[in-house]
Amino acid sequence: MKVTQSRQIVLEMLLSIEKEEKKSHLLIRDVLDKYDYLDARDKAFIKHLTEGVLERRLTLDYVIDSMSKTPVKKMKPAIRSIIRMGAYQILYMDSIPDAAACNEAVNLAALKGFHGLKGFVNGVLRSIASNKDKIAWPERSEDEVRYLSVRYSMPDWISKRFLDNYGFEKTEAVLNAFLRQSDVTVRMITENDRTEELIRVWEEKGVRIERDEVIPYAYHLSGVEGVTNLEGFSDGAFAIQDISSMIALEAAGFKPGESVIDVCAAPGGKACFAAWKTKNTVKAYDLTERKAERIRENAKRLHLEQITAEVADATVFKPELENTADVVIADLPCSGLGVLKRKPEIRYRLTNEDILELSRLQRLILENAVRYVKAGGRILYSTCTITPEENEENRKWIEENHPVSLIEERQILPDDHKGCDGFYYAILKRED
Repeated sequence: MKVTQSRQIVLEMLLSIEKEEKKSHLLIRDVLDKYDYLDARDKAFIKHLTEGVLERRLTLDYVIDSMSKTPVKKMKPAIRSIIRMGAYQILYMDSIPDAAACNEAVNLAALKGFHGLKGFVNGVLRSIASNKDKIAWPERSEDEVRYLSVRYSMPDWISKRFLDNYGFEKTEAVLNAFLRQSDVTVRMITENDRTEELIRVWEEKGVRIERDEVIPYAYHLSGVEGVTNLEGFSDGAFAIQDISSMIALEAAGFKPGESVIDVCAAPGGKACFAAWKTKNTVKAYDLTERKAERIRENAKRLHLEQITAEVADATVFKPELENTADVVIADLPCSGLGVLKRKPEIRYRLTNEDILELSRLQRLILENAVRYVKAGGRILYSTCTITPEENEENRKWIEENHPVSLIEERQILPDDHKGCDGFYYAILKRED
């Protein structure tokens, strides 16, 4: 019995994510760092299969249930994950022969001690392989929510929320965007000649590069394995930053000499952007020392000595900061429904109650943000989600209850702009 190491690694990650509720993007990063000696193709396979199983979990379970006498929810956790892995390879990875996906799954079951279930695993996966072109998918005409949920692997309650907010066509476009491969977006900091030099070097290594149509210093990279290993990263020639975040930061209109406070700053991308634009002091805060250290590491790499990072709870008012900032960045804790491309497991853990609780938490932080900004100054209120309770409704609430007025507001959806996440921002002005 022989099982490829890459599939063993994927199985253990899936079990950790399910049992211990590990965050997939952090776990994948740490595991790939641990197995850095593996071939680039193996690492790409590990990332693809892990993310793919997580993204398509509801779809995979629908197919498996249609082919198995034992429902997915009644299977042992390891067998459930093994069959999901095999089903994903059969349905979505054309480069993997169906027979190989079946055989590897059977061997994985034996490796985990389930010798008596080898026939069961083999039978379910071979049935999927034989009938993958005959699957009876839900019909939109019969139930739009069920159709979207199964086709795009989105829980019913989230699909219904999106339908209520955006209608069918836009919802389907958004859900489809969540399943597309994410590019890496970088913000170039060097002068033009160095940028051109780095682009040449990256292209020689097989990286595909496209300049953004809206943000001139932003570039979309695809075909890159390990962006932190690219030339120029270690010496601060570029920062990794989502394009929607850059759009929001540009809208904030940072000017040279302005003072900035970032109340929920980790890992520091927005604080670093503000320091880059203002050439002035940025005070960055977050909840733990580990997060504060992440901010310091980013600032140091980008040569932004004017950033200070301290531990603070954003819901607790700091009197010494009152009326001191020209701009306050409030990129607030949220449900994360805009970043499902990067954190696919969120959809299975989130509840409607979580959204309401996060909305209440945001209000506590926004009240402090208003007190920190000077009269005439600005607040950048942003989230990486697309729910009205955490976005527009809280913007209306803060306007109605505090001396601020709206300058600009935008809900960015994942299909609105190349490579973007779902993202919301509002620029608010503190009145005299």
